[in-house]
Amino acid sequence: MGTWFWLNIPICVAIFSAIVGIPMWLVFKRPDTGQEIAAAAARSEAVPLHSVSLQEAVQSRHEVWSRQAA
Repeated sequence: MGTWFWLNIPICVAIFSAIVGIPMWLVFKRPDTGQEIAAAAARSEAVPLHSVSLQEAVQSRHEVWSRQAA
């Protein structure tokens, strides 16, 4: 039984390294920038959560964009 345990250790290390390493690699490869965060915040402000109809949402979106353009 001890042999099977020690044979599983390298497999566990490889799987754990992949689970931890791949997300870290993706974050370090393409970190968030301030411009992307600002653009995402602007997009979230463009769509109101309280709109009753599509027409109201489009109208408020145009108002927000016109304020940003000015």
